Amino acid sequence: MKTIKIIIPFLALFFISCEKEGIEGPNLNDLYGDLTIVQGLEVIGDSTDFSNNENLFFTASFSKIVDWSISIVGQNSGSTKVISGKSNSINEENSTWNGGVTTLPFFQVENCSVLLSFSNHNDSIFKTLNIVSSKTYGNGQELLISDFESGFNPNFTSFFQTTCSKSIETGGAGQKERYLSQEGTCDWDWLIGYIDYPTSHWLQQGVLSADPDNVFFNMMIYGDSTLSPTNEANSLFKLEFYEDENQDDYYNPNNEDRLDYEFHVDWNGWKMISIRYSDLILATDPSGGGTGGNAIREPNKIIKIRTLLLANPTSGFAKADVDYLIWSEGSPILEQ
Repeated sequence: MKTIKIIIPFLALFFISCEKEGIEGPNLNDLYGDLTIVQGLEVIGDSTDFSNNENLFFTASFSKIVDWSISIVGQNSGSTKVISGKSNSINEENSTWNGGVTTLPFFQVENCSVLLSFSNHNDSIFKTLNIVSSKTYGNGQELLISDFESGFNPNFTSFFQTTCSKSIETGGAGQKERYLSQEGTCDWDWLIGYIDYPTSHWLQQGVLSADPDNVFFNMMIYGDSTLSPTNEANSLFKLEFYEDENQDDYYNPNNEDRLDYEFHVDWNGWKMISIRYSDLILATDPSGGGTGGNAIREPNKIIKIRTLLLANPTSGFAKADVDYLIWSEGSPILEQ
């Protein structure tokens, strides 16, 4: 009997000494508790002027830590921005918005619908906000080639097959109001059409950096891969960059370089294509007889850009609209 009296206090002391000082693992309320909205969603900085680098943010608080998402949709443009996080509160630190997009096109001066939703919960909150001035992209070192807002520059020469066409369209643009539509069917040639953009007629004039690692070519392309008879990507897009290495205002293929970039337009809707100049391919493989020029990528010596829409002659209709051709330095335009 004395032995039992000694062991019981000892066991109690043992369990007390092994007790955890803190709780390990997720809070049970966060895992299984009901979600209560403590503070509803508010927009701090509504009617912000994004063109002057102003920002807005959102606030809200909840009874538990939860995965949340704020979707902002332009009521005119259809542009989308998604901000998400995992917390029991939304604040300036985790929800600041500078007017940029998650899904093109760009936001315009417009009203936007705002939806706050939660993972694994049916709760949601709706709000609206107003954009009084849309975001301006760039860091001051960009050169705009064309955005087609003033129509098609007659100094941009072009060729399209007789069964194909180009036209300036209004509404539904990737940026602002107008864009260039390109489409058609050609059953005897891969070429649908091409456009030349001479440097001397770019919308903004200037000289690009000589560093090919620091220069990016950006353009919006609208894809509609569902138009192929086989429901596959039928449009092939090619970019050609011509360098005037001896600076005589003339491209000579015998002693100057051309650089290329080619890709399938295998998406639907607007998409920004951004290409680092150093990633361009020399038009002629050096192992096959030389490049024509010095085989050095020199963006500061570009004299012309050519865009080509191509398609397999046996596969039918092709379409790839374009908008907002612009150079940026330091990073792709959407990251500025």
